Amino acid sequence: MNEMRHDWLSDRWVIFAPNRTTRPDDYDRTSHIEPESHLRCPFCRGSESETPQASLTLPGTDWESTRAARRRGRSQPPTDWLVRVVPNKFPAVSPSASREDGSANNPIHDTGSLFVRQSTAGAHEVIIESPQHVTSITSLSHEHTQLVFEAYQQRLAFWRARPEIKYAVVFKNYGADAGATIVHSHSQLICTSFVPSDVLRIQKRLLAFRETNQNCYVCSILDQELHEGSRIVAQSSHFVALCPFASRFPYSVSVIPRHHRPHFDECAAEEIQDLSRIAQSVLKAVETEHPHCAYNFVLQTSPFDQESPDAFHWRLKIIPRLSKIAGFEWSSDCFINTVLPEVAAQALRQRIPGTASLPTSVPVAPIGTARHTR
Repeated sequence: MNEMRHDWLSDRWVIFAPNRTTRPDDYDRTSHIEPESHLRCPFCRGSESETPQASLTLPGTDWESTRAARRRGRSQPPTDWLVRVVPNKFPAVSPSASREDGSANNPIHDTGSLFVRQSTAGAHEVIIESPQHVTSITSLSHEHTQLVFEAYQQRLAFWRARPEIKYAVVFKNYGADAGATIVHSHSQLICTSFVPSDVLRIQKRLLAFRETNQNCYVCSILDQELHEGSRIVAQSSHFVALCPFASRFPYSVSVIPRHHRPHFDECAAEEIQDLSRIAQSVLKAVETEHPHCAYNFVLQTSPFDQESPDAFHWRLKIIPRLSKIAGFEWSSDCFINTVLPEVAAQALRQRIPGTASLPTSVPVAPIGTARHTR
């Protein structure tokens, strides 16, 4: 059974999930992707029986309709889907570890011990982004990508309504160096019954900034970035993509809502549509600037049980894996970035039609819209 162990010195929980060593792996770690991996892909249309029962399909039927269809004699779930969400067969956390009253199991050892362990509680889902064997979300249409973000929204809303769930994150691992094991385009959602220590620390800083300045930290940063302009990658009606001032990794990009919103699942339909376009534009720019580059993206939304969630401002972080974390970083938690964010932003702008020739001292033109400022 998976469990968490507490590191007293750093005040961090570590999740141990030995079951994940048995995951399938499409990558030959000594060379390239194994040829013809799509012939045995569990995420392709027609392989639905190789995954757990779907919790959501778009556009199509949800799990209740699927179960009803099975009661009528259908042995396979419907295949008229474009996006499919299923429980992870090799979960890092499991909902079975939580109690009916919404509380997590108590630590196995008492709190006086320096060796504290606790059963994990939460959920781990896979968002299969296409029934076709595509390897990147940038291969999908904007309309299809919109369905992917709608799936994120619906599943986050579902888990946010569960009282035992305190934190959730959606993330994508693209490429072996980013931690992917299956090449078929997919992302994941992990929910936990606790808020990780680093997330709590950031939340406290955001709350302190809001109380001192009567404003959101991210909103303040966004205003200054739009005025200065050199780190802006792209804009749309509802979002700004920028390379953060103190990026830890080369070519990191944050896609930030123009209007303050703590929870991603509260986005309006037009915002989701807009997000799909700007996210694809930025990801295509990264893939063009650095062909075959692995990357992660992380959708950071407010923890669910915060007393003042309004201090948080959700964002989508794109992290290309162009450098290795080495000894100094591991020893100090201080990162060395070899590319200034201003240089990275300029290079990425060159890859997005309509943004390359604009001056960097003012916001670049939005993608597919008229000029728009906050």
